[in-house]
Amino acid sequence: MMQQPLHPAYGAAAAAGPSGPDLSRSPVYYPDAGGPPPPGPCGPAAPAVPARKGFARAAQIAVIAKRPDFLVTWIAPWFVFSFLVVFFAYAFMKLPSVCILVAVGLLLESLAFLLLRNKSHVWLPLGVTLLVATISGTCVGLFIYDQYACFPAFYANSRPYDNVVATQPAEAVADAGKIIFSTEAIVDTNRSVAFVSETGSIYCAAPVVTTGGTSAQLTVQFWAVGLSCCSSLGDFACDEATDPSAHGGVRVFDNSGFFTDSNKDFYIRARMKAEATYNLVSGTNPLYVRWVKEDNLDFLANDYSLKAIGSLLSVIMMYALASAALAFAVYQRK
Repeated sequence: MMQQPLHPAYGAAAAAGPSGPDLSRSPVYYPDAGGPPPPGPCGPAAPAVPARKGFARAAQIAVIAKRPDFLVTWIAPWFVFSFLVVFFAYAFMKLPSVCILVAVGLLLESLAFLLLRNKSHVWLPLGVTLLVATISGTCVGLFIYDQYACFPAFYANSRPYDNVVATQPAEAVADAGKIIFSTEAIVDTNRSVAFVSETGSIYCAAPVVTTGGTSAQLTVQFWAVGLSCCSSLGDFACDEATDPSAHGGVRVFDNSGFFTDSNKDFYIRARMKAEATYNLVSGTNPLYVRWVKEDNLDFLANDYSLKAIGSLLSVIMMYALASAALAFAVYQRK
């Protein structure tokens, strides 16, 4: 007798059993077989967590960072960079030849490591990181010297002068760093100008004259200067120029100009503008000063010293991270 087929609903219920579907009868999913995974009881299965790759990468970095050969390719170039930055910043003025010879010697050493790259897995990454550290340390050290570190040395090696008359030739105090003018000397704030550079910085200049000679004195030997402290014409409020008791002048020195123009270069342009505006004539080699009280003659040297130290600390700390990243990028495992 032919068996009648079961009703579809009954067959599904029978397959499910009394306690729900029989999971043992579900098809087994093999990842290597390809295709999407089967849906779970609450929807499609969640994809693999991408963060696992990040954890694996971090673990790899942690392992490499503990290896002595990696530490050599990281810390040794960082030390070279730090040494060159400080050495060039503070020794280039008196020992320029020695600074250059040291840098050249380190460059030759890094090239020697590159030539020995087939002898050991350490030489190639060490040669690359040392080469970069030598070039970077030389350039950064020269920049800090040129912009900040040279000026405190200028003031330390210059002479102070007292009771200087504003009308005397500036050549008489050509080696001055700090000047105390006579009580008759004042800043003629009514004949000041502002020179705006291409970068938008405002450089101010006003003639230093004697009391009662603001209209008669045409030859100016000293100019009071400042940054962003004046209006276009006839309003000069830089430093302590408006204080009648101030008669001190801190000389503005020029730098070597390895990278950018110094402030003095722009003060010269401001002076030329004032000469053309007010029909003034300067001496052959006028001096530019920051007008302050007598007890504040060290402020410019101190300011440059702080900027030099701050710049050195900043670049040394930043290069520690840069050196580590470069060392990891070129590191070669055994």
